[in-house]
Amino acid sequence: MALMLEGLELLLLVLAVVFSAFAVETRSLTRSVFGLLLFTVAVGLIFVALGAVHIGAIQMIVYSGGVMALFLLVLMVTTRRDET
Repeated sequence: MALMLEGLELLLLVLAVVFSAFAVETRSLTRSVFGLLLFTVAVGLIFVALGAVHIGAIQMIVYSGGVMALFLLVLMVTTRRDET
C-alpha cells in the first residue's frame, strides 16, 4: 500500500512538472491557462495524497476557480486572430 502511494505521489509530481512546463512554453493563451489549471489540480491531488485533504480541496476549489476566471478574462480581453 505504501509503495503504491509513493508511486501515485511520484506520478502526480511528474504531471505537475509537465503541466507547468506546458503552461510556460506554449504560445497559445488558452492552452497556457489550461496547463495552469491542470497544474493546480495536480498540486491539489498531491496534497490529498499526502493526507492534507482540506488543503487539497481548498487548493483545487480556490486556485482552480481563479484560473478559470483568468481563462474567461483572457478570452474576453484578447483579440482573436487566425493562426495558420
